[in-house]
Amino acid sequence: MRIALTFSIALFAIVTVSITLASGFANAQTQPNNSTASMNTTASAKPVDGYNTPEGHLTAIRHVFDDPILRVQHYCKPNDKILLVCQLYDSNSSNATLIGVEYISSADQYKSLPDREKPAWHYHQIEFATNRADAKFPDLTPQKQGESLKKLSDTYGKVILTWNPKDKLPAFPPQIEEVQHPFMVNSTGIPNTTHGTFNQTLKY
Repeated sequence: MRIALTFSIALFAIVTVSITLASGFANAQTQPNNSTASMNTTASAKPVDGYNTPEGHLTAIRHVFDDPILRVQHYCKPNDKILLVCQLYDSNSSNATLIGVEYISSADQYKSLPDREKPAWHYHQIEFATNRADAKFPDLTPQKQGESLKKLSDTYGKVILTWNPKDKLPAFPPQIEEVQHPFMVNSTGIPNTTHGTFNQTLKY
């Protein structure tokens, strides 16, 4: 009798352990662990994501030497090495051409640059004026626009063009645009527009 009871208890224990293990395995199969979910989230993020700050895109003239009145569309996002990186387009249409990039640094980052590099950068507190780049956030109200521009005023930008909009193909070497060049500063602009047309007859 004692042997039979002992055998029954042992059998019950084995069955219980088996059910517990099976249940645990099933839960593990149906509910992914946190590390797997985290890896999937990271894998889904792409470098092209996020090029539109909460304020929307920024527009500015006097960025293209051959057409100072062309309003260049800036689509920017924060970067872990510099304040912002912006993609520059020749319009805001769905088939706009990517014509360059602009790197935007904080004042402290600009000061840390080597002296030979600083002339390639422009100070936004000067460039945001209506008689210069006439920067705008077209998606914002005038009040919000002013607040956002004020936040960016103590920053510096470096514009690198990779494609002159007048060219059918990117047929010239990438160049740093000197937006503070006298020609750019003194060119006739149309600051009240939110878009521009390329002037292929411009002579200088």
